[in-house]
Amino acid sequence: MAAKAGNSVGGVLPHPHVIGNAFAQHYYKILNESPEDVHKFYHDQSILGRKPNSDGTLTSITTLRDINKHFVSTYLKGCSMEIDNVDSQPSHEGGVLVLVSGSFTVPDAMKRRFTQSFFLAPQKGGYFVLNDIAGEVVNQSTESTSISNEVVNDR
Repeated sequence: MAAKAGNSVGGVLPHPHVIGNAFAQHYYKILNESPEDVHKFYHDQSILGRKPNSDGTLTSITTLRDINKHFVSTYLKGCSMEIDNVDSQPSHEGGVLVLVSGSFTVPDAMKRRFTQSFFLAPQKGGYFVLNDIAGEVVNQSTESTSISNEVVNDR
């Protein structure tokens, strides 16, 4: 299930933006329709990072078996996803860094914003997700935003 690099002409790979957009469309379609298959984007050396803890710490999931368990137990079929933006750039040894922002709604719940970053590592015939970090975007309070603006303006 790992993303395919597509046809290259004369050994030239598609632009990272093309790879990132194609990956994101396919990934979120599978996530919505068949969460039990999402683990196929990953390999055993992949690292999945999530911020489910109220203290904001990142939990890392590091085996393919545990990654599969995470998706099967966490995500529900029928989850509605809206992708607002996909940014991609070339990275280390032919890899592609992908940043996705959007929103999701699980049945009977409010819409929530998220960001997710992927490092797509090259493999024969395509890419696999080596690194994946995702988290919900929580609205900052007005007070913390004001303090941040003051610090920036003082420089």
